[in-house]
Amino acid sequence: MKKIYSILICLCYLESKAQDGVYLTAQDFENHKLSETNATVFKERYSSVKVKKDVSKVYNHQNAFGYRKGEKDWRFVGNQSYEILNKNGIYIYRLNISNEISTQLYYFSKEANSELISLTKRNLKRVYADNPAFVELLNGLHWRINLEEEIPPFNVVRIAELFLYCKANKGEN
Repeated sequence: MKKIYSILICLCYLESKAQDGVYLTAQDFENHKLSETNATVFKERYSSVKVKKDVSKVYNHQNAFGYRKGEKDWRFVGNQSYEILNKNGIYIYRLNISNEISTQLYYFSKEANSELISLTKRNLKRVYADNPAFVELLNGLHWRINLEEEIPPFNVVRIAELFLYCKANKGEN
């Protein structure tokens, strides 16, 4: 019974630590600085977030970088919200498109606030041409490998893991 009680306390603690909020800038995102964290209403829309404290505010790509909702981070770009899958070394994004068949598109960027580029080996080699170890690793990958596949047990995106591997072997931190 004590174990169950301890588990419940831990779950309640973790739930209380999860905060929804808005990242006003890319720097806020990188520093984990959320605004509008104690909102009474936090409602996601297709390309914006509606936050209500004393007054209602709508955040989108014109006035915010992105937002955090339910332990996941999102970035506004144009009229879309992209889920941020990885932010360590290389930024990986997923865009969910709902139509007759649900589709997911994957993108990457070199910096938090830089342009989103379609996640392909060709684009990775072009953007990271200044990183010969990473380009060499990309050249050695089988052409059918899924770069966006999440690898258990920590569900790290494959290409992010490979990027960090090259970075570690290069002697960088």
